[in-house]
Amino acid sequence: MSTSTSSSIGYGPRHRILFDGDERKYELWEVKFLGFMKIRGLDAVLKNIPIDEESDDTAEIDEGKNEEVYAELVQVLDDTSLSLIIRDAENNGRSAIRILRRHYLPKGKPRVITLYTELTSLVKTSSESVTDYIIRAETSAAALKNAGEVIQDSLLVAMVLKGLPQEFKPFTTVVTQKEKATTFSEFKVALRNYENTEKLRTQGASGSTSVIMTNSTNRASNQKLFGHMHNDRDIHQKQMF
Repeated sequence: MSTSTSSSIGYGPRHRILFDGDERKYELWEVKFLGFMKIRGLDAVLKNIPIDEESDDTAEIDEGKNEEVYAELVQVLDDTSLSLIIRDAENNGRSAIRILRRHYLPKGKPRVITLYTELTSLVKTSSESVTDYIIRAETSAAALKNAGEVIQDSLLVAMVLKGLPQEFKPFTTVVTQKEKATTFSEFKVALRNYENTEKLRTQGASGSTSVIMTNSTNRASNQKLFGHMHNDRDIHQKQMF
C-alpha cells in the first residue's frame, strides 16, 4: 500500500510517495512522483519519454539532474521495482521511469486480455461497500483505456450489475428494463442511493423522520434517472425508485 514518509531539506518537511509494487497503483503513483519532481525542479528530465530508448533524444537533458532524479527514485521504490532498474538504468532517472512504465503499463495483447478478465469477473463481496466495488470497476476500466481500449459506459454498467449480489436484484431489474441509456456517473449515484435506502430499511428505522427524508431524496434522484414507474407488481421497487 502506498504510504508517505518525510524528511527535512532545511525548509520544512518533504513528503515522498512510496510505491509498493502493485501494478494497479502505478499510474497514480507516477503522477504523484512527477509532481514531486516538479516541486524539486527536476521535472524537465522526465518530459516526453518515448517507449523505445533508441528514439529518445537526450541531448538537452541535464545529466546532473537526471542522476538526481534517479537518486530520488530509488528511495521510493519497493525491492522488486528497484531490481528492474539498478542494472539497466543506473544513475539514469529518465531510463528508469521508461523501464517502470514498460513493466507496469504494458499495452500488449496478453495484458489487455488480463484486464478484460478482471473487469468481466467483478463480484461485489459481502464486506465491500458499493463505493469500493465501483472503484474496483473504474480502476479496471481506466487500465484498459490506458492500454488503448475503448470502454463504453454501457459495458461498465453491465459488468457492475453482473457482479451485484441477489439483494440488488430489484435495482438490476429497473436498470436493465430502462429504455434510455444511462451514463456511468448517473448509474453510480442511483446505485449508492439504493444501497443507502436498503441499509436504512433493514435497520428497521423506516418510520423515523430522518429515514423518510433520506428515502424521499434518494427516490427523487432515481426517479429523475429512471423515470416514473408504472409497474405496480412490486411495491418494494416503487418505494426505492
